[in-house]
Amino acid sequence: MQTSTTTDDDVKAIRKLGKEFFAAVNTGDLERRTATMDPDIVIMPPDRACIVGKEEFRRLSREYSSAHEEKCTLFYEEIQVIGSCAFVRSTVTGTRTAKSSGGVEKINLKNLWIVRKQADGQWKFWRIMFNSNAP
Repeated sequence: MQTSTTTDDDVKAIRKLGKEFFAAVNTGDLERRTATMDPDIVIMPPDRACIVGKEEFRRLSREYSSAHEEKCTLFYEEIQVIGSCAFVRSTVTGTRTAKSSGGVEKINLKNLWIVRKQADGQWKFWRIMFNSNAP
């Protein structure tokens, strides 16, 4: 991969992508959330099998959203653009509420994202890894 100068427009678009995803999470909008994903998305959650592909993401997100409601805030720590890909380090904090019991759990996650610029110029999530910041 060749490196290129990080452009302000790319960084702004990548920031917007993350904000769009978490706005969709916070409102429970599954289709809006799915729209932020590259068709070849791979998500590597802790202690679980990888989620491969946009349709698998949609299916599992639907199951998860039927049982939980999340309210999250995103904080960016680093964005580096390298050609048509970029990596992003971020932190997400918030709450996860079980719909059945009303039990509330705090969320404090560290994330590593690789995002990819699409043919139309939009950035989409391509690879996602996350884990808890809790000790």
